Amino acid sequence: MRSLLKNHDVNLIKQTKTSKSKRLRHQTRSIFCVSLFTLISIFYATASTILSSSLEKIEKQDSKQLVEGVTGVFTQNIEDFSNRYLDWSAWDDTYNFIIDGNQQYIKSNLTNEQIAFLDINLVIYVNSNGKIIFGTGFDLNNKQKTRIPGTISKSIEPNNILLQPSNPNNSLAGIMAIPEGLMLISSRPILNSEGRGTPRGRLIFGRYIDTKVTDKLAKATRLSLTMQALNDNNLSSDLQIARANISAKNPIFVKVLNNKVIAGYASLSDIYGQPAAITRVDNSRDTYNVQTKKSLSYLLIALCIIGLLFGAIALPMLEHLLLFYYERQEREERYRAVVTQASEGIILIDASSKSFIEANKALLDLLGFSWQELQKNTLYDVIVGDRQQIDDAINNIAETNVPLVGEWQFYHKYDLPVDVEFSANAIAYEEKDALCIVLRDIRTRKQAEAFLRESEKRLSWQATHDPLTELLNRRAFEQSLEQALLSTKSSQPQHILCYLDLDRFKVVNDTCGHTAGDELLKQVSNLFQTSLRNTDTLARLGGDEFGILLYNCPLHLAVEIADGLRERVSQFTFSWRNQTFSIGVSIGIAAINDSCKNLDMALSAADSACYTAKKRGRNQVHIYNNSESELVQRLSETQWGLIIPQALSNNHFRLCYQKIVPIENSQIKQEHYEVLLRLEDKSGNIILPTEFLPAAERYDLMQQIDRWVIATLFAHLEQQYQTVWESCPIETLPNLYAVNLSGSSINDAEFFAFVQQQFARTNIPPEIICFEITETIAITNLKKAAELINKLRLIGCRFALDDFGSGMSSFTYLKALPVDYVKIDGSFIQEITENAIALEMVESIKRIAAVMGIQTIAEFVETEEIYQKLQSLGVDYAQGYAIGKPCALDISSQNSKISS
Repeated sequence: MRSLLKNHDVNLIKQTKTSKSKRLRHQTRSIFCVSLFTLISIFYATASTILSSSLEKIEKQDSKQLVEGVTGVFTQNIEDFSNRYLDWSAWDDTYNFIIDGNQQYIKSNLTNEQIAFLDINLVIYVNSNGKIIFGTGFDLNNKQKTRIPGTISKSIEPNNILLQPSNPNNSLAGIMAIPEGLMLISSRPILNSEGRGTPRGRLIFGRYIDTKVTDKLAKATRLSLTMQALNDNNLSSDLQIARANISAKNPIFVKVLNNKVIAGYASLSDIYGQPAAITRVDNSRDTYNVQTKKSLSYLLIALCIIGLLFGAIALPMLEHLLLFYYERQEREERYRAVVTQASEGIILIDASSKSFIEANKALLDLLGFSWQELQKNTLYDVIVGDRQQIDDAINNIAETNVPLVGEWQFYHKYDLPVDVEFSANAIAYEEKDALCIVLRDIRTRKQAEAFLRESEKRLSWQATHDPLTELLNRRAFEQSLEQALLSTKSSQPQHILCYLDLDRFKVVNDTCGHTAGDELLKQVSNLFQTSLRNTDTLARLGGDEFGILLYNCPLHLAVEIADGLRERVSQFTFSWRNQTFSIGVSIGIAAINDSCKNLDMALSAADSACYTAKKRGRNQVHIYNNSESELVQRLSETQWGLIIPQALSNNHFRLCYQKIVPIENSQIKQEHYEVLLRLEDKSGNIILPTEFLPAAERYDLMQQIDRWVIATLFAHLEQQYQTVWESCPIETLPNLYAVNLSGSSINDAEFFAFVQQQFARTNIPPEIICFEITETIAITNLKKAAELINKLRLIGCRFALDDFGSGMSSFTYLKALPVDYVKIDGSFIQEITENAIALEMVESIKRIAAVMGIQTIAEFVETEEIYQKLQSLGVDYAQGYAIGKPCALDISSQNSKISS
């Protein structure tokens, strides 16, 4: 009985303990759960407040960065606006317009259509004295010119920053706030086309900042933005608040407008450094709201997980083990998810066998292998490189336990090896030593580096070579010449410098265009290269000029080389679009020895020799001689620019004439005289036109020279033949005087009125005057040339087309020009007895001219043999030294005054 009671008590105690244990466990779990929930709630509330505040700060910081980005883009837009019109301020036409005020420049370049195309509201040309040469406002909506805004006009003052930036050679770009609105302003110095020369003033462009400009800025930044001038009376309340809060210490003000939009504000300064406008950049708060919700969700999840982990400590061991197992499984899944989705390639390698344990999809895609294919290989099979180097690298990681970072190349299954940047760490994997290697594809970076190296090589090459012909440029050639000069001081060798200038290149360039001229220069460059020694240096010095440096070359050999080059160029025929041209080359030779003091002296000597070769008939080789007279040295264009106006004022020009006679079998008996121009210097020496006409063309003096010739000739003819005309019919007059006209006179709208005035003043009949223009001038100004010819022929004058046949489409242009005579280009006449092509050209010109009722004149008739050949062809007139040399025109007084 006692035994039964005892067993009963024991069972009762066990049941009680079990019940208490369950009750305590339930109570503990309840208290734990309530405490844990309270703790989590408090922690969540605190953390969410801190997190929200942090995200809000980040949001405001992002808004500030957006505002900074927009202001940066706007600043760049201002620079782009200024650079867009760089070629207008660095342009020879603009450079000249500031001085001469030529209205043709305005008519040609600043029409309503052109200004609308430039997309500007203001253009002002200001000279160096601060005077507005030309200026206009422009209404882009109506495409009409308007007045210059008064605020802008008042700003055109010598002390204003628009005209006096810190450096006059620098440009100025910015904004201005004027009553009409905000305006982009660009002020640039007016220079020549090379961006050099003394600035002649400022070119100012302006563009209102309208919705088109702000929409373009909004599109570029992909943001919603507003921009208003501070002087605008209609500033919105938020802009006024922002204006009050913006200062030098706080240049950007951020304000939350509502739950969906946060705005950033910044002040924009004008060109005077004063606040002129305010801009607002709107940023959506959707990302912030989503991020806040997402972060709070993650926070709550994290706290719950922490609560579970913390609660697991008080739970029985089994629950603890189950929870530990669950957590471990979850970590592995997260690890595999990260590795699988990673953009970098990740592989696990067995440290001993170098076989692959694991590899993610990014790695397989990078190398083009499948996982099954990769498992059949080892690390040695997929890395480009020496096996020993790979072992050394892996052993170093294992010994030092320091991650290894570097670059490798991996084989690709189908493509070229892949350049990668790797990071390798030693890890333990299933009780084995393993390596975790992360690979990043750097092929794009490698290509960029290779491109950069190639670009550097290309830039280095371009700095020393001419881009068109790929020859050395002038700078590199001068460096070679400097070295050659230095060598003559030490070992006293002799080198030869050759200066080459193509003859008749301008004919090809003017008639066929610059594309044809460029092609001709490339072909001639190849011709020169194949004719020189391997040790010689060939360079293009500019335009159609070349330089050759013959190293260790005696003078007689240099002459042979130069004459060989000249001969090859003479035999060369250039073809362009079914037209052919013959050219020549004039070569100047100068010895480079210890007597040459410097680079400029050597180049000047060779250039002078080349000029002498040209002056003596072109297509020649001339050796520089120190004893040559100063009269044969070329005066600079700057000197001629001063000499020519003085010669016009002091009547130092002289007129000559050369006979143009009918060929014997011609039915025409009337002789012609071509009026030629000469210049007499202070010593009484006569200077030919080839010396001063190029400078006269450059300095726009040809119109004055043409008018002087016409006025002087007409005054002479009035004195000499007045009594003859009164008693002689026009058709029996014995003489016809040919006067050359320049392209400047062809383009001069007042020239015809001047000629009429001269006829009226002198009373000479227009029928005895024949005006000549070259074919190149005629086809360059075809419309104006035809108009002038028609006007002069209506009053009785005649017209001749000079240098006919030198152009590309001579017969085509001849149909559009109602001329009386064509003067066949002298290059054909000189070769008519030796060159079958020249003979055929002369015969074709004669035949076509006869069909059109035009008489022909042959120039450069130098021999009796040429004259006889022309007679057999039926050419009407002949002119040249075989007929008669130029003679001075007997003018008792050349004091004619030319009316402007």
